[in-house]
Amino acid sequence: MIYRPLGHSGLQVSALTLGSMMFGEQTSTEDALRIIDKAWDQGINFIDTADVYNAGRSEEIVGEAVARHRQDWVVASKVGMGPTDGLPNRSGLSRKHIFNGIDATLTRMHLDYLDIYYLHREDHKVPLEETVRAIGDLLQ
Repeated sequence: MIYRPLGHSGLQVSALTLGSMMFGEQTSTEDALRIIDKAWDQGINFIDTADVYNAGRSEEIVGEAVARHRQDWVVASKVGMGPTDGLPNRSGLSRKHIFNGIDATLTRMHLDYLDIYYLHREDHKVPLEETVRAIGDLLQ
């Protein structure tokens, strides 16, 4: 497998990233775990998920799969979208949702940290400065 630097982060990631959007619904847990194990065997060390993929089930599966080699996986998830239940503060890029989102993600994944936390989409209702400040506070 070819590994490349991820920007200026110091992380070395496989040239291929395993996406997990279908895990937990279209792809059964058993099949997803086999796919992740096969990717690991082929040298893939970068896996991507999101809090909204199959109502969080994808994150649960990814967390279970990477647990054995957590220190060697680069794990990414996303925040910003949210359930379609219409309840306030359950989506977007407000400080509240970002902090609630990371707590829920780490709980679902049974992890202490993420390597990468993406903003899933832009949110024109929240000033960019608030979002950037919240992410900065998470980093600290």
